[in-house]
Amino acid sequence: MTSRQKLKLVFLLCIWFTQPVFTQDLCDRTGISNGWMLSKTNSEVDRVTAAAAASNALYFRSDFAWSDVQYEGSDTWNWSNVDRVVNSALAQDLELIAILDYFPPWANAQSDTSFWSQFVYEAGLRYIPKGVTIWEMWNEPNITNFWDQPDVKDYVEKILIPGSNAIRKAASDLGTSVTVISAGLAPAATDGTNISQIDFFKGIYENGGKDYFDAAGQHPYCWPLDPSIENPFNWFLKTEELRQVMIEQGDLDKKIWGTEMGWPTHLGNNGVSKNQQAQFLSSAFSIWNAWDWTGPLIWYAYNDAGEDATYSEDNFGLTDYDFNPKPALDSFLVVTANCGVLSNTNISESNTEQIRLYPNPSSDKLFLYTHVKSTTIEIYTAQGLLLNRYENIARTTGLDISSYRAGLYFAVFTVEGKRVQSIKFFKADK
Repeated sequence: MTSRQKLKLVFLLCIWFTQPVFTQDLCDRTGISNGWMLSKTNSEVDRVTAAAAASNALYFRSDFAWSDVQYEGSDTWNWSNVDRVVNSALAQDLELIAILDYFPPWANAQSDTSFWSQFVYEAGLRYIPKGVTIWEMWNEPNITNFWDQPDVKDYVEKILIPGSNAIRKAASDLGTSVTVISAGLAPAATDGTNISQIDFFKGIYENGGKDYFDAAGQHPYCWPLDPSIENPFNWFLKTEELRQVMIEQGDLDKKIWGTEMGWPTHLGNNGVSKNQQAQFLSSAFSIWNAWDWTGPLIWYAYNDAGEDATYSEDNFGLTDYDFNPKPALDSFLVVTANCGVLSNTNISESNTEQIRLYPNPSSDKLFLYTHVKSTTIEIYTAQGLLLNRYENIARTTGLDISSYRAGLYFAVFTVEGKRVQSIKFFKADK
């Protein structure tokens, strides 16, 4: 093992053994958000979803953009880009969070809401039968990046109420139910242009939006700050203020979902080091999961959006643009390792608890310990690339990994047709 690999292993083990105890089951509380997926090719989308699934995250959040589906007009429909993301994510057993967002060129906040309602209803009819049941009503409408002139009343009356009604009608027509999340709100100050998270969230209630969401959306970014340290600009800890609004409104049964969260590792102002990103990730999940009124916390993003080392938006990934891991990926794997069995399977824990790989680390062979029949194993790199697939493995079978390069890998187990477990292992130098 090289000196660099030894340092990486020591760093991971330090995180592993100093990790705080989580107070809730993480099976339904971790996910990845990659918001630019609609512009990707089939192979690019598949690579991201495979990597996200191999990390043992349950949720995958992506845009179901109105602007993409009906770009040319209200009587045109092009679902091909959304289809690609949906089919890829569901093939990996990821639970989708669909962000319904963004006006096409021919519409705006003053357009007849029937156009928006029809889009949302048709999206529901198309994707609810496939298993897409979580719908977020817009992305960050409290800032000008995603809404030209932020206005809470417009958001509630033009997007939240008609959108919620439309997706719930689609679900009802299909004989099922859905979860509606209010728009994830960005950290901001109320300055006459943007609207703070607290003011916007209060405005949702003041404008009659209470009955039109099942969970509250929040984007608790606080970069470059440590999420555990009190600060006037620590919007992660200010999530408690959103909860206080819900208490005052008698909305105690709803949870706050952190549908985007992360730290960019860009060079320059407000960037954090890669090691800080890893440390803050661990701290954030620990704090979030100690709150019993929170839902999932979704990391943005799996891989960097671009390659400009000085641009914050290009550097939020757990890996770089080419899927080379940052230390934050190891931290994320430690978080998801607290969840051994995926919650969307029908396999009992009494069976899957007996799935083990040993020795770990290994330089040549891995052996399987299990009493479960019909076990299939897929081996992925840390970058999400599938290396090998082994069918109907017996406990005495040795998996030859001698040709693998030294480093971190994932063994993903499928039992009786259901993906049930992801175990990380290390290939050591001989």
